[in-house]
Amino acid sequence: MFHASTVSNNTLFIDGGEIRRFTNTTSDPVPSLPTTISTIDLSQTWNNADTKIWKYLKKTTSVSAPGPPSLNDGAIFSNGSSLWLYGGVVSQAPKNEPVIPPNGIWRYDIAASQWSQPSAGGDPVQRLFRGTSIQAGNSGAFYLGGAKSPLGDAVFHAEKDAKDQYLVQGLLKFDEYKQTFNNISTIGLNQKGTVSDSYLSYIKAFGSQGVLVAFGGITIVPGKNVNYGNVDREDPRIQFSMQNITVYDIASHSWYQQQATGDIPSWRYMGCAVAVSAADQSSHSIYVFGGWTSGAADGNVYVLSIPSFTWIRVTRDTDPRWRHKCHLISNNHMLVVGGQRPQVDSPLELGILGCDNNPNFSQGLGIFSLNNHTWTTTYDPVVGATPYQIHPSISDAIGGNITGGATKRSPDQGFSSDALRELLGMAKPSVSGISPSPPILTTSIDNTARPHASRTINTGAIAGIVVGSVIFTILSLGFIWFSLSRRRRYLQRLSLDNKSNEQTGPANPPLNIPVEADAGPAGLELRSRREDELVARVYRSHEVHNATERYELPFATQEHAMPSHFKTHEVLVPFELSGCQTYGGNTE
Repeated sequence: MFHASTVSNNTLFIDGGEIRRFTNTTSDPVPSLPTTISTIDLSQTWNNADTKIWKYLKKTTSVSAPGPPSLNDGAIFSNGSSLWLYGGVVSQAPKNEPVIPPNGIWRYDIAASQWSQPSAGGDPVQRLFRGTSIQAGNSGAFYLGGAKSPLGDAVFHAEKDAKDQYLVQGLLKFDEYKQTFNNISTIGLNQKGTVSDSYLSYIKAFGSQGVLVAFGGITIVPGKNVNYGNVDREDPRIQFSMQNITVYDIASHSWYQQQATGDIPSWRYMGCAVAVSAADQSSHSIYVFGGWTSGAADGNVYVLSIPSFTWIRVTRDTDPRWRHKCHLISNNHMLVVGGQRPQVDSPLELGILGCDNNPNFSQGLGIFSLNNHTWTTTYDPVVGATPYQIHPSISDAIGGNITGGATKRSPDQGFSSDALRELLGMAKPSVSGISPSPPILTTSIDNTARPHASRTINTGAIAGIVVGSVIFTILSLGFIWFSLSRRRRYLQRLSLDNKSNEQTGPANPPLNIPVEADAGPAGLELRSRREDELVARVYRSHEVHNATERYELPFATQEHAMPSHFKTHEVLVPFELSGCQTYGGNTE
């Protein structure tokens, strides 16, 4: 428990934490602090009860200098070529002296089998703990939220009476190639911008760099002292919702919130999640397991299906768990690592009741088949290499089959914004043959047709539409012909009058048709003293000069994104009017 873990190059790596063993049923646990990184080769078949599956990676340097410390609640990243250790606090286990290591990160070169402590560039960072970490492919490593503690920061620990620990704002992005940190604002995450012990997943399919999906966990005003052992878990003010889902677009640094529906799990924290996509990318399943809730923990497995934001309970188990990590291994298995069994009345049970007696979690290892939705004790990489298949318990809720074909691809209440709809690839429907007008983002109502709603037009209605269109077209052409004929007759008469005046002189005063620019800039009026000689008038264009169509466009904010992911632009829209174009508004 309290460990960090990751999967890279078909290998499970576990760092830090504590191992608790009992010599008998009445004694207190005997904790031990691992000084190595534990590994399991995932390219081989193995059983979770087999003690021979473990191998260990020493944490020593080539120059006999102290290697990376073993800490609790830290993070471990991997881009395939290196391991990176960040964050954590020293253990408070009995007989362990709290020697606080200096801030910094550690790197392990996998090919060279060598540790080093490079100086990271970018934004200065402090050592945090109880944040949620994830490797987002080539988009980098991320660490969401977390808390600061004197047990993790030497300078903080040196302060007089330094006992407080408090949540901080920020989403840390670590570029493993440039070895730089970027501290991204989380003002758009929730009302406080803080969270610890949350659920975090990465979905590559959306946007140019993928998205992060976050929910659950604890949120408290930044800077306020928090004692995790005495947190009132029944207080909804500290609960980061499982219903209001947060989406972060990595490329545009934009935050979105979306209401989910379905069989929504009760609020929880300190569980785990993995994401896997349908073969046709029509849906993406975020599997959620464990965690402590406001009432009592449960052992159910839930799925949050994206982009419909539908919660689905896929198992009903009675073996709860928390303080564990989980990883997607191969194509279709979720590997649960570590953790303990919380009790109904206390999530902090560290006694004999917190130990594993379920063979599904021997040695703290659980294997869940995403294809069958069952727990197993043996992992077979050949089975794991088969494609992921949508289980009927999911397709029953969102439509489709084992390879995808989801028909429910929008939230029940509609997307919270058109920008989120576009990010997730859900284009607004338009009537065939009619160009869609610019989106107006002043409402969260989704007008997307529901997948199961069928609308048909009968034959009589279609015939009526066709006949009406034909009549309208004939009338329009007749009006145009009449106007052109009248104008042609007038011009011919005007030409004859001019010739007559040139030969004999005018019998009457010359025709006087002054052309005046109308006071408004929208059009011209041709005026005459003789009403019957007025043959054309360009009417005022309904004052379109000052008209603009106003809508909000997705806007790529700066690195430190603010909660609003839009900027309002006035867009120039041309209006066709008697061959003239009138524009309104200005661009920013």
